[in-house]
Amino acid sequence: MDEAQSRRFPPVSGPHGWAGAALLIAAIGCEVVGVFGLMWAAFDNALGQAGLWLIVFLVSFPLFAGTGWLWQRGWKQAGTHPLSSMPNQQRTALLWANAVTILGSVLGFGAFLYLAFRLQGSHRLAFALAALLLGLAISDIGSIKLRETLRESLPARFPSHFGRSQKWAWIFFGVSLASSGLFFLIGLFWPDALSIR
Repeated sequence: MDEAQSRRFPPVSGPHGWAGAALLIAAIGCEVVGVFGLMWAAFDNALGQAGLWLIVFLVSFPLFAGTGWLWQRGWKQAGTHPLSSMPNQQRTALLWANAVTILGSVLGFGAFLYLAFRLQGSHRLAFALAALLLGLAISDIGSIKLRETLRESLPARFPSHFGRSQKWAWIFFGVSLASSGLFFLIGLFWPDALSIR
């Protein structure tokens, strides 16, 4: 029964849990719309449209922070915070894993936008996609470490199939890394392959 309850959504009961869930859904929506809008503007080489989509994307960050704040309040009130019994060393590992995940995503997406709008010529998209996929590969290393730490520290709350399995996570990392190298080679030797305009 406890294991089944640990997998429910939202993970916090009461108004804090549902309010946090609403903010989480809004944050994911803003992030998805912002990312697709920015990528569309980059592929279309429309720098003037990028500002609006960047604002939509940035709005997701305070929404994510609000989700965490509400759920932490709910856990504190119920006295069931999932990280309260975790050793300091493993908490540090979680922080580093989260930092790598966020840093890889930000650097990859930032490099994608910079190269897509800064470079000239038909090879710009190939190099931009190579940078984006490299950032995703770095981010996935952090998420793999995050799941490993959670499974070791809190097996009851985070079962073995939490998120992607480690096997598929490593496959995704390998595909992202290989695809990054492929797009880099395309940019060097076949720049017209991704020519849109």
